[in-house]
Amino acid sequence: MAANPRITIIGLGTTGVSLGLALMQSGSPLEIVGHDREPTTGQEARKRNALHRTEWNFYKACEGASMIVLAIPLGEIGATLDLLREEIQPSTMVLALNGVLGPLLQMFADKLPAHGNAVVGHPILNGVEGALTPRADLFQKAVFCLAAGPTTNPDALQLAADFVETAGAQPLFVDPHEHDGIAAEVDALPRLLGAALMHMAAGSPGWTEAQRLAGVAFARTTQPDRSAQSLYAELVANRDNVLQRLDQFTRELAAWRAWLTTESPSDEHPLQVALADVEEERFRWEGKALRHEWGPSATPASQEENSGMLRQMFLGGLLGGKKQPERQKKS
Repeated sequence: MAANPRITIIGLGTTGVSLGLALMQSGSPLEIVGHDREPTTGQEARKRNALHRTEWNFYKACEGASMIVLAIPLGEIGATLDLLREEIQPSTMVLALNGVLGPLLQMFADKLPAHGNAVVGHPILNGVEGALTPRADLFQKAVFCLAAGPTTNPDALQLAADFVETAGAQPLFVDPHEHDGIAAEVDALPRLLGAALMHMAAGSPGWTEAQRLAGVAFARTTQPDRSAQSLYAELVANRDNVLQRLDQFTRELAAWRAWLTTESPSDEHPLQVALADVEEERFRWEGKALRHEWGPSATPASQEENSGMLRQMFLGGLLGGKKQPERQKKS
């Protein structure tokens, strides 16, 4: 009897562990193997039952894998692909996850130019429902962006879509360059502004006293969700798009400054009007995010169907009749 297809997850942080938990609870006939540079992190993931087993040795973890998922910071992916170059089988699927897709695809082109089964992805975890912690339903109904290079095997992109559906997410094919332009506004810029505020406050003469008064607003705005090294790598990789959004925000900030200096009746004050508009739009977006309702889309396949498609792909089956993920519409 053939062994169950093996999925190896490299990187056992919130994303990697949550993927493992979702796959373990999906009922799919898969073997889930995990690897992390920190042995204690792998041990903790195993205690959570997010994996069937962990491997401290990178090569042993990847040996025999039908799919390798790279859930590691952008700055570590290049070196990881170097390690895979001599070991990876042509049929092995590689799915690399990050918030910047274009540079990630370029890494594949540079490091694994002949490998046709490489796909990149970006799971959108908005955190509206609270702090992001490892859990099996973290990706439930979440948008999961997927992109591929010009030489990628179409079956690999379809398999990636099946994979994220099995984890409970909604696959969305995107153009990597368009994605990175949007991500610069809604992902990179908020992190950059939070870092800038922290830098300004900590460098001010009154910080010794001000930090005692810094409450929830300051904490939420400046809360980092990744290391300085990881954020640096993503900002630099997406530099042109981030600079464009930063220039746009500078002009926006000038408008808000002008509104604040305006003298007019309170019920007509431009600042109050702007704040009311923001409050309404934020409430509307939050409602959609909580419900995961972004507009018409195809009905997700059932868990059983997803498992079947994963099994067929890993065993060399065909993809006939499978629906295609929703495609991002250009504005």
